[in-house]
Amino acid sequence: MKKVLLVATLASIGATACSNDFTADPSNPNAITVENIAQKWQLAMVDDQAISAEGAPTLTVNTDMVASGYSGCNRYFGNAQLENSRFRIDRMASTRMACASQAMDMEFTVSDVLSDWSQINITDNQLTLANHKTTLTFKTVQNNTP
Repeated sequence: MKKVLLVATLASIGATACSNDFTADPSNPNAITVENIAQKWQLAMVDDQAISAEGAPTLTVNTDMVASGYSGCNRYFGNAQLENSRFRIDRMASTRMACASQAMDMEFTVSDVLSDWSQINITDNQLTLANHKTTLTFKTVQNNTP
């Protein structure tokens, strides 16, 4: 009986540890929710420095909180997590191509912010992720298909 109780307790703790807190505070109109992050974003600025839209890194999050995108050289994917105004991609994996040094620098910067817990803010179709070193600013990608 003790073994069954121990297994049930450990399973409960494991399920809780893997869950994401997606509840929004209805009194806070700026609360980050799955619904307002689940879209395609394109990197527009790194630390307040504008970057070229051509070949810019992207971030796509779906309503199941699966994230994917392009980091400047490689494609990446993982499970997005949203908790207490913080965001990260857990267990982020990517392709392993080598690119020019400028593209690799961008990739390291983007991967560092996305894989670490970062403060998140969304206002006016703009997503900002900031960790202790870098701030990334993304803009929504408009779907041009009718």
